[in-house]
Amino acid sequence: MPYERAVLERNHPKPHSAVESIPRQHFRCCPPGGSATRVIEFLVAKTANRTMVQKRHFFHVPGFDPHDRATRYRRFVREAARFAATWNVKSQVSTLHEGTDVDGDWTVTTHAPGWQVVTSFTLLDWSDIVRSELRRPSARRLWDGMTTLVDLIGSGTVWRYFTASWRYGMFFLLPFLNVFLFAAAAILAARYVATAFASTVAGVIAGMLAAILAFASLMRWPGERWHIAQALADWIFARDYMMGRHSDMEARMEAFAARIVACAQRGDADEIIVAGHSLGATVAVDFLARAFDRDPTLGCHGPKLCFLTIGATIPKLGLHPRGGWLRKKAWRLAAEPSLTWAEYQARDDFISFHKFDPVKLARLGDTDTAGGPIIRRVQIHEMLSRPTLRQFRFNYMRLHYQFVMANERRTAYDYFMLMCGPVLFARTIMMPNGPDDLYAADGSPRDDAEAQSGPRT
Repeated sequence: MPYERAVLERNHPKPHSAVESIPRQHFRCCPPGGSATRVIEFLVAKTANRTMVQKRHFFHVPGFDPHDRATRYRRFVREAARFAATWNVKSQVSTLHEGTDVDGDWTVTTHAPGWQVVTSFTLLDWSDIVRSELRRPSARRLWDGMTTLVDLIGSGTVWRYFTASWRYGMFFLLPFLNVFLFAAAAILAARYVATAFASTVAGVIAGMLAAILAFASLMRWPGERWHIAQALADWIFARDYMMGRHSDMEARMEAFAARIVACAQRGDADEIIVAGHSLGATVAVDFLARAFDRDPTLGCHGPKLCFLTIGATIPKLGLHPRGGWLRKKAWRLAAEPSLTWAEYQARDDFISFHKFDPVKLARLGDTDTAGGPIIRRVQIHEMLSRPTLRQFRFNYMRLHYQFVMANERRTAYDYFMLMCGPVLFARTIMMPNGPDDLYAADGSPRDDAEAQSGPRT
């Protein structure tokens, strides 16, 4: 399984004992003034009975997606059933919760021989803001889209996209190229119609109407199928958000930060995971840094605080000259010793940055220095059955969303097993083959010796 072994070994050496498995940076969470012996005793006591998770809070931050809470719940129920079949576990999803932050939006209870985990799932929802962006008048969206394109080209950001990942660079250009293609087709239609009129004035008027009709029709089909309007709205929103022009988003970030702080301070779970997908990873960096500003001891209240970025597009804003605030917040989180940050990247996902460090904003290589998130490279085609892969091989949006869907095959990354499994997040991400090293065919946890012996195929 390909992944950044050097990054893993430098940042998190393999543990050899219960004491040695505790990262040295966590000493800052201990009471000040204690001797080294007291510090170790404190840490051992703190981690006792926490080798297996029994309760977990899971916060999910979606990307630029208009689907509401109810739609996401139905998708979750469907995917949870697939997850249970893949890993041979039992998984039961509650009904939607109403009017409570403590229990999340819904609860999923998962069990297999030797373990049971109750996961409180909270959707940090900003889909109403996305839907508001999509309601922007078409003419205004086109104008703002072209303004965004000019800014990203003029600032050198587009060049940096292609330097970081040519696939992502093409993903950026594609909706704009489609708009130009539709505009060219509309101009040809206008010329054709205009030549049918003897009167110049009538020809010009008819040509203009034909151009408008042709362009509008193309934006509807195949434009809606290709998600062109949503892609333009995404880039417009991202630029406005980066420049601090979105007051609604500012208020939402503060609300999200407050929820994370309240959850950590309650201390009623073994582990807290914040997961950001696509542009949601950037949003998560923003409010997690704000949460640490509110409470610098956020990761020291009891539950282990973890950060998962998947299909992430943090460099989307980080590579822009005006994205300094995001770069600063990403470094803040990367340097936080009480936070375990893992990013999963896949070559098959064109809508993210593959083999690229979201904090250092540099290509991954053998000369990488320690620090930053743990970066794991996985293969989406290994998560799906062959018939499913054939069906979606060229559906890049569907492949992008596989990061937040259930797998059909056991592999090194599994969104639901990170959410619902009993093994601590930090240990799961460190295993060479992820959860596939940790669970037997019947879903029971493997012992340490068996887990280290290699993949299970």
